[in-house]
Amino acid sequence: MAAKGQMMDDHLYGDLLSSPGYDVEFVVGTTYSLDLKALLIVPYSLGAFGDLSNSIKSSPLFLLESIRRSSEKFVLFCHRGGIHAPKELQSFYSLLEDSIYEVVNKESPLSNFHPKMWLIKEVNHENKDDKQLKVIILSKNMDFDNNIDVVVSLTGKIDMGVSRRNRHHASLSDFVLELSNYIKGDKKHKVEGLADDLLHVSRFDVDETRFEPGEYEFIPFFQGRNLNESVLYPDALQGHSVMVISPFIDEKTMRDINYRIGKNGRNVLVTRYGYVSEAIFDIYNRDNGAVYVVNDQMINNEYVPIDLHAKTYFVSGLKNEGGCYLYLGSANATYSAFHKNTELLVRLKLKNGQLLFENFEKEFLQIDEQKGESLIYERLNAPNEKAEAHEYSPLEKYIRELLCSNFKANVTPNENGKYNVQIKSPQRKEKFPLTIAPLQMPTFAEPLHNEVVFKDIPLAKLSEFYIVKGNQGDEHIEEVIKIPTKGIPENRNEEIFRSIVDSRDKFYNYISFMLCDDPEEYFFEMEQIAKHLKGDGKSLSSPMTGRIYEQMLKIAAANPEQLSSLEDVLRIVKDKSFAQEFLSLYEQFQSIIPKLKKLHVK
Repeated sequence: MAAKGQMMDDHLYGDLLSSPGYDVEFVVGTTYSLDLKALLIVPYSLGAFGDLSNSIKSSPLFLLESIRRSSEKFVLFCHRGGIHAPKELQSFYSLLEDSIYEVVNKESPLSNFHPKMWLIKEVNHENKDDKQLKVIILSKNMDFDNNIDVVVSLTGKIDMGVSRRNRHHASLSDFVLELSNYIKGDKKHKVEGLADDLLHVSRFDVDETRFEPGEYEFIPFFQGRNLNESVLYPDALQGHSVMVISPFIDEKTMRDINYRIGKNGRNVLVTRYGYVSEAIFDIYNRDNGAVYVVNDQMINNEYVPIDLHAKTYFVSGLKNEGGCYLYLGSANATYSAFHKNTELLVRLKLKNGQLLFENFEKEFLQIDEQKGESLIYERLNAPNEKAEAHEYSPLEKYIRELLCSNFKANVTPNENGKYNVQIKSPQRKEKFPLTIAPLQMPTFAEPLHNEVVFKDIPLAKLSEFYIVKGNQGDEHIEEVIKIPTKGIPENRNEEIFRSIVDSRDKFYNYISFMLCDDPEEYFFEMEQIAKHLKGDGKSLSSPMTGRIYEQMLKIAAANPEQLSSLEDVLRIVKDKSFAQEFLSLYEQFQSIIPKLKKLHVK
């Protein structure tokens, strides 16, 4: 379990998404908001590239290969309207379309799809019968913010001999099955497969030793329905002593959770200052109560501003249950979280004597033993007189209701060799002026009426992602949505590839990289070659030809099936002048493949 700011850097994310000695077979992720650039961390982590520099990981050629290797291995569900408009456009964002699916509750437009989870199926390198599931539950969205978040990882072996009636996992399995209703095709079957695999895990082990083995509960809420009937709200959070850590709060939920606080019990709230009303402050204004907020030095830090984003509940002395329990995940202490939204929590039971209430309070607040004060939080002595409950603005409500509509888009070729895109949405009263534009062509924005047409879109710029913008006074809303778009030519992805790999050096560099078996060693050698050639005007492709031929010989002898990926690339660039020399080389190479296959058989 971790609780800190900037915890989801790519190093930690790589550690979470992949286990030593195992290959990732398939991944299901969930998030409320999504930064497309942050999502690129996932294909990088699944690609098993090792520890590479940031300059390499930001290379379009590297990202292109990362997506190629892993796009069929993962799917991410997010809140509809939760995709951030990217600050910098990248053509390969469109290659992620088949991995991103939006979820919306059309009956409740103001509710949120808010869970944060990664469910990962892994297979042992050496023993293909050794398979396991890793469940990562966190409060962190798929973005780059530096706020304080929490994460816990649980791992369990898949045993097809285990009964499918594992009560501990039935609720999470049902949750994953609900997600599968928002997706079609082969990936739908893979998501359903992971839901079934959950029922064949006898027990998950937590990544920390202070929790009781096997004493955990998954608590998913799907559009307000609690899928775990054995852990009911609010009873399961009502203890003799309770510590609530939640950035967003409301009075009713605070009163529900604090209903059973004992006379000598302790109740502590860690939240954001803007929501501490007088009524909420009074609930904690007692001898054993306290309210903490992140201090101004952390929030107003000009280098890395940090605020609270963790959602955690520490409960001691539950009715009819002894011991201490820790709940963590996505659910804020609000009515919406437990009655309207889609959320996910996990409950862990602590071992006797492990991290009791006072110890947990000190650990989370990072109390300095000598000063007796926190370096991050400050204790409030009075409520915020200007505190307000969060309310959606009229513009927000309008956009949320609009995004519940069934948008459709259709692509048709035109006489200019480009494409027109027509978007249709149901009739409605246009309360606010909105615009819509293709993600890859933001300057083509048009007023969002019931029918919109974009003309002369290049093939590589076609996408199912669109930017919706709205303004009302000082309020500005900009969101990316995914619209089912019929008629996108099958060779669109190939055109995106050709727009990135558009020169002789890039082509040879890409081919060599995709064939290498040690990315770290490969990039080191490329750096040395580039330094050696610097200043003499020689092309990088010349010394790479021999290297690539050597790589092909090794692959043909050891794993000839891997050459099919190379042939796919060659088919895409067969008409490009920069590829002709290599195509001739590969034609010669093909003549010796039968001999190499015979060697491989022997």
